[in-house]
Amino acid sequence: MRKLIVLVMGAVGLLAIVGVAAAGRGGGTTTDLSAHYPDMRTVVPSHLQLVNEHQRETLRFANGIANTGPGPWALRPDPPVADATTTTTAVQEIRDSNAYYKCGEQPKQVTACYNVLRNIPTGTFEFHPAHNHWHIGDVALFEVRKGSPTGSVVGGLSIKTTFCLIDWYKLDDNSPTAERTFFDCYTSYQGIQSGWVDQYHQSTVGQQLDMTGVPEADDYFLVSTSNYARVFTESDYTNNTAWVKFRLYKDSNGNRKVEVTDRSPCDGPGLCGERSTNR
Repeated sequence: MRKLIVLVMGAVGLLAIVGVAAAGRGGGTTTDLSAHYPDMRTVVPSHLQLVNEHQRETLRFANGIANTGPGPWALRPDPPVADATTTTTAVQEIRDSNAYYKCGEQPKQVTACYNVLRNIPTGTFEFHPAHNHWHIGDVALFEVRKGSPTGSVVGGLSIKTTFCLIDWYKLDDNSPTAERTFFDCYTSYQGIQSGWVDQYHQSTVGQQLDMTGVPEADDYFLVSTSNYARVFTESDYTNNTAWVKFRLYKDSNGNRKVEVTDRSPCDGPGLCGERSTNR
């Protein structure tokens, strides 16, 4: 369903400093926009499965990214995808609310709306032919490490992935469709509003790592990191990683299997993967 311009974080910080300084020079109250930032968190990976096809072994898994910050993770294509070919710039909007409609553009009967406080060019929208819609680059990094979550990467088992970002389910509540802000990967905005999760099923292209030839052991870690390159502005870059520990073994019939034996610390059922939908 669902790769790429990395903006140096110092530049993002400079934008923030300039913006605040400008507000001060204008005589207005200095605004700390971090109160409106998203906070990207990785849901503990789930549904691990070792698939053997044509003498290749693939570790497949479901992955989720949650937004636990006060503001939405909102990204718009510039220029719009209708005017683009295969890539276009992703602009992150810092908004003052999670509302669906922009103030001044909402229907007359709607009172809830958002204002854009700042526009930050961050990355790239890229057309994904296999899924026939647009993905955002630099969203997640998948790795298999040995010995610990920060141990050596096993072989070449490290891939950077793109996503189509939408509100898929609520982190800690029911998820009525009417409450979704982001649900379209074809024409306009993508993102994850505060309190929601976007998840990818283990059968989706990109949700896999090649385990062919990796020896049996009981101390492998599947590590998933959202916003790994720190391209996107958020309130906390230190809480973006989640992992599961697993063993790779042979069953009584000689077939190779994986078994999850531990997971990273997590806050509540949602981030622990216990509410993950298997779509």
